[in-house]
Amino acid sequence: MTTTSGEELIVLTRREYDVLLAQLGDEDAEDRMTIRLVDEARAALDAGTEFLLPVWFSDGLMANRNPIRTVREHCSRTPAQMAQAAGITEEQLARFESGKALPPAAILDAISADAGIDPRILRRMYEETDA
Repeated sequence: MTTTSGEELIVLTRREYDVLLAQLGDEDAEDRMTIRLVDEARAALDAGTEFLLPVWFSDGLMANRNPIRTVREHCSRTPAQMAQAAGITEEQLARFESGKALPPAAILDAISADAGIDPRILRRMYEETDA
């Protein structure tokens, strides 16, 4: 687009404009962007398209622990207890915890149910490694 004098015209959405101003140090624009980001995050949580990871789970991942092992240890379950709750053998659980095998969604859901956590947490961890 150009003006009648031939000068190039640039059109920005309000969001793009606020991002630009915030990057230039405009505090009001930074505040608007913060509010917008918080509102979007809350809407995603309310819609169920996003979820929060428990701190203990994030800490386990940061320590390079396997997601299933992190859940098991947080719940103070022995491998035998977790395997029984998931309907698998201890050997299968060991393969999942060591990363030698990928657990099916039904197993992840059983572990999540036993641990009382949102099943999307473990499912998401293994979806990401599949990609």
